[in-house]
Amino acid sequence: MNTLSNLLTANIPTYTTSIPSTNEKTNFRPFLVKEEKILLLAQGTGNNSEVLNAIKNILEVCFDEIDDASSMPLFDVEYLFLKLRSKSVSEKVNPKIICPFTEEEIELDINLDEIEIKGELANTTVDISDTVKVKLKYPTLKTLMNQSEGIDYNDPSSLYSLVVSCIEKVMTKEETIDATQMPLEEISSFVDSMTRTQFEKVLDFFLDSPRVEKKVPYTTSDGTVREVVLSGLSDFFG
Repeated sequence: MNTLSNLLTANIPTYTTSIPSTNEKTNFRPFLVKEEKILLLAQGTGNNSEVLNAIKNILEVCFDEIDDASSMPLFDVEYLFLKLRSKSVSEKVNPKIICPFTEEEIELDINLDEIEIKGELANTTVDISDTVKVKLKYPTLKTLMNQSEGIDYNDPSSLYSLVVSCIEKVMTKEETIDATQMPLEEISSFVDSMTRTQFEKVLDFFLDSPRVEKKVPYTTSDGTVREVVLSGLSDFFG
């Protein structure tokens, strides 16, 4: 005899999408009330780490091919969560913004199914001198979880922490050093020793990296059509 819950879970629809960083197909199901409740409770705490951990757990439960969402590039996580939310709740979201010109509150109308990844995958190895190269990784969900204030691409201190946490290898003609096995203080010292030009070469990798982004037009009360750029999950659900 089936339990009451089995009467519903036996007929949950499945969908297919692609993981942006690998272009591999993955199947997923909508999140259920019990999973949405976990997310809502995390949001209610006001703790960003709790919210990110809830997103991690929901992705791992709902997607067939995701075993560890924390190790995935952040743009993968954001894109897949938007697809999941679209099929679980609605493809429509209405975040609110404050117009920087008129200071009025504006409600936007966005179709999540129309959102795509902006930017291209780049070579993860950056030449910072004639003799030294660094191999970088894209920021992952774990990277974001470890940065209590999040990642602010306009904040120099945030970008510094991002660079330190995303250096995987340092390579010379003689050796390849696994930075992931070295003390964080030593990586910080290495970054501190870069010239401004070298540091900017590394920064360009992150500033040009793929991201979930959408330009959204809106009209203010004076009849002027303006535009805002949304990027990251918090923008789409603000």
